[in-house]
Amino acid sequence: MHGKNTLEKTYFGMYNAHHYRNDTMDVEPIRILVLDDDPFIGKMLVTMLAGYNVMCTTSFSQFQQVIEKFNPDIAIIDLHLPDAHGLDVCKWIRSQNQYKDVILYILTATNDEQTLIRAYSIGVMDYIIKPFNKFILFSKLRRCALMIEIKRKLEYSLEYQKDIKKRLLQLNDFIKKCIKIDDIDTLVALFLHINYIIPLDGLFIFNKLTTGKYTVLKLISHESWQSLIPKLHKVIAQNAIKPVSFFFESTTHVYIASISLQRYGYVFFVSNLPYTPDERNLIGLLAEIIRVIISRTEIYEYVQKQNKIYRDEISKVRQIQVAQLPKFRNINGYGIASTFLPAEDISGDFFDGFYIEHGVFQIVLCDVSGHGIASSYIGNAMRTLIRTFSFHEQSPAKVLYKVNRQMIADGQGLYYFGTAVICRLYPDGTILYTSAGHPPLYYYNYHVHKIEELPNTGGLLGVFEDMAYQDASIILQSGDMLFLYTDGLTESMNPALKTLYGDQRLKDTIFINAHENPVELLHSICGSMYEFTEYAPLEDDVTLICIKKI
Repeated sequence: MHGKNTLEKTYFGMYNAHHYRNDTMDVEPIRILVLDDDPFIGKMLVTMLAGYNVMCTTSFSQFQQVIEKFNPDIAIIDLHLPDAHGLDVCKWIRSQNQYKDVILYILTATNDEQTLIRAYSIGVMDYIIKPFNKFILFSKLRRCALMIEIKRKLEYSLEYQKDIKKRLLQLNDFIKKCIKIDDIDTLVALFLHINYIIPLDGLFIFNKLTTGKYTVLKLISHESWQSLIPKLHKVIAQNAIKPVSFFFESTTHVYIASISLQRYGYVFFVSNLPYTPDERNLIGLLAEIIRVIISRTEIYEYVQKQNKIYRDEISKVRQIQVAQLPKFRNINGYGIASTFLPAEDISGDFFDGFYIEHGVFQIVLCDVSGHGIASSYIGNAMRTLIRTFSFHEQSPAKVLYKVNRQMIADGQGLYYFGTAVICRLYPDGTILYTSAGHPPLYYYNYHVHKIEELPNTGGLLGVFEDMAYQDASIILQSGDMLFLYTDGLTESMNPALKTLYGDQRLKDTIFINAHENPVELLHSICGSMYEFTEYAPLEDDVTLICIKKI
């Protein structure tokens, strides 16, 4: 039933070729096919290569007729032929799949470098210079002959290994499937295919439950399973099972191999015949694979658990970050709206809004380099610094100057920088602002229906300690609007066109929808961006603020 092998083996059931009887092997002489239009050369090679099976042809057409039936191991091709060039013949041989293992030599009267380079590129093994030196010819061919003889012996020995080789291939497929396993249930299901690797008469899995009891899965039921299972329970209870165990059950007259699934239970392989050394090695290898899989699944479970904890913490951080964002409304005669679109769960962008004195409301928009946890942390520190330094006596430019110096003092070696814009809104429509390396503000003049760019008034935060910042101001009339944004908007990309959303597309969208209220305008801009990017995930955080004078 099992087709048990008795050949000697070395490692993991692979038979050792040195142990089979070489003298019983019918060694066929090496077959050499010669193509040379000079019959004398052919006769000379036949004489010199006594002991090899040599056949000579004098034309390419004759060569093509002979090669299939002769099936050479080596082909010796003259470069200059009446009906073809020797390298073209070599190229033709290489193009025929059935001759891919034929070793090629070329006959040449010269050792022209370009010819040899071309020959090697085609797949020629070596070249032979005419007139022949018998010892060089023998040396070159003998090397190939030894390779061919070894190859034949290996092929011959593999005939004795077909069964074990088939099992190893099945084991390899099993391993490939195991690579994707991340839970024990999937591993158990794979045991249904184990019979292709180890021929069995029964296969039982004792799966340990959380209660400490075992449930028995009969993947391959044995004829004596009813009397066998209680005995296996007894073996487990006696703690007699090692990671891999082999024993004979005398009552049912079966041979049993077991593999421990550690805390998950045991696998029992049942055979009516003794396990051969090859099969024992395969079971041992299988046990090692299972040990690695179980270890990996436990690591995966641990990582999943830690990842859930991490995600929960990130979710809390995001809730805190969102809770810190102001809920804008109509303030001091201004309609204000905001949109916050983080590329990840937490963002390096932030905005803020608060009164610095009665009737004066300050809006802040910042963009820290990068996005994620570190950027969010730096952004939160910037938010605290800006709130700390913002009071009536300090203009927006002085606030950013102090924030910049403090960032450099606190962040030595961190290499984080940011952009920022601060706008102070006064009841009469005056907006005092300063900008630190931020994208330009867009000022829409309702009365002339025109958009104007307001460039930044200073460099990036966190780069140069003595960076200077300037204040600037504008006056908004009823219907006028100021638009602030982070560069995640204009740098969003269309995945097909590989082009950016860009400043001009933004200005066009603002211009077309300038009649809308701040909330509607931001919806229109976001819709335009998502249509442009084909709703691809954001690569950077996007924050928008619209300030419109009522």
